[in-house]
Amino acid sequence: MPIVRVREAFAGSWRDVFEQVGDFENYPGLVPDLTSVKVVDRGPDWTVSRWEARVGGTRMAWTERDRWLTSDGSGQILFEQVEGDLKRFSGYWQVSAQGEGAVAEFLCEFEIGPSGLAVMLHPVAQVKLRQSMAGLLRNLKDRMEVAADGAPIRFLDSSF
Repeated sequence: MPIVRVREAFAGSWRDVFEQVGDFENYPGLVPDLTSVKVVDRGPDWTVSRWEARVGGTRMAWTERDRWLTSDGSGQILFEQVEGDLKRFSGYWQVSAQGEGAVAEFLCEFEIGPSGLAVMLHPVAQVKLRQSMAGLLRNLKDRMEVAADGAPIRFLDSSF
């Protein structure tokens, strides 16, 4: 089963980064392939969200349950598809304090339908998902690390 993992360092508090990472409904403005994200239910430490994407002209949709965990110096969102177009889709967002800033990490495992198709589609989907999530983190970083005068702020090395 393919695994996708991306990380990015931020020059901000882990709580501020975690808040941005958890704002799923803003993702379509940051990831071109995402067409819609809606939080359809919410509890004290969980959400249910519906996602729609268009990948290579193909529409994909899924609903996931997201579990929110926080502790001193970090936050985590565990997600798992509860229905949708993929056979399996689960993983986490982890945001941790690092020095004066924070590190955000996305990790997921997924499986696409019948094994005959999966052999062909897994490598392409893995690359596309990695690119999309890395782009999302870079866009969040750029949005968060701008000074009052609009100049970018770069305190941490973001090369992992």
